Amino acid sequence: MTLDSLVAPLRADVVSGASVVARTASEVVRRAASRISADSPDEFRATMSDLLVRILDAQPAMAPLVALARDVLLALDDAADVDGAREAAAGAASAFREFMDWCGSSIAERTSELIPPGEPVLTLSSSATVRRSLEDLAGRGGLTVYCLEARPMSEGRRLAQQVAAAGASVVFAVDAAGEALLDETRHLVLGADSLGDRGVVNKIGSAALARGARDRGIPVHVLLDRSKFLPPSFPQPTDDPRPGEEVWRPPPGVQVWNRYFEAFPHDHVTNFVTESGVLIPEAADELRRDLPVPEALRQWAERWSR
Repeated sequence: MTLDSLVAPLRADVVSGASVVARTASEVVRRAASRISADSPDEFRATMSDLLVRILDAQPAMAPLVALARDVLLALDDAADVDGAREAAAGAASAFREFMDWCGSSIAERTSELIPPGEPVLTLSSSATVRRSLEDLAGRGGLTVYCLEARPMSEGRRLAQQVAAAGASVVFAVDAAGEALLDETRHLVLGADSLGDRGVVNKIGSAALARGARDRGIPVHVLLDRSKFLPPSFPQPTDDPRPGEEVWRPPPGVQVWNRYFEAFPHDHVTNFVTESGVLIPEAADELRRDLPVPEALRQWAERWSR
C-alpha cells in the first residue's frame, strides 16, 4: 500500500460532488488507519498527516476534505500509543461519514419547508445534497426541475435521471440555456463545495445563475452542511486546471481552458440551508469564525495562499 495509491481514486472522481468525495475520503482514512506502519504515535501522526494533505491536494476546492482532516488530526492529539492513534483516526473518519449521512436527510427536510409544492426549480451539476432534497420534493408531487448538463463531464444527466425516477417532471438543457430558463423557474437550488471568504465555490456556471436569479428576485438556496464551512482566511482554490481533452481534442494552435469550479459572493445567496437551520449569509459567516485549524492544515493553507 502506498499513500498515492490510496488517494488516486479521489483525484480521478470528476463527476461526484463534495459530499460523495468526502465519504470516499473518510473510507480511505479508515482503511489507512489499520495499515499505516508506525512504531510510535508521533510517527503515525506524521504519516496520517501526510495522507490527509494528499487527500486535500487531490480535490483542493472541496471543503469537506478540510473538515475530515481537521476532525482526524484533532482526534490524534490525545493518542498515547500507536493502537490508540489507529483507533482515534478510524473512529473520527467513521463519525465524519455518519455525520454526512445524517446531514443529507436533515437538509432535505428543511428544503421542503422552503419550496412550496408545484413551484419549479433550476439547478446545476450533481450535488448529492441537492439530489436528496429534490427527490424528497418530488415525492410530494407536482415538482418540475430544470437540470443543466454541467459540462464538461455532464454530471447533470445523472441528476436528471435520478430526480425523474423519484417522480419529478424534468427538463434537461445545455448550460448556456441557464439564463433563459431562469425566466421559467421560481427557485435556484445549488450545492456548494465550500463557503469561505470568497463566498460560495461551486461548479462553474453557478456564478452567472446566482447573479441572474438575484437580479430577477428569484430566491437562491444554497444547500450545504457545516463541513463546507472554511475558517476565515482559508484558501478556496479554483485554479485547478483539468485536461482540455475533456472538452475537445483541439487542432494545432487551439488551447482548451477547462476548470471545474468558481466562486460567487455571499450577497447573491438568499438562504444557506444547513443541517441545523436556514441561515442568512451573515449568520453563516459568523459560524466560520471559531473553526479550529490544526498545524498541518495551517501549513497546507499557507502553501495554497502563496
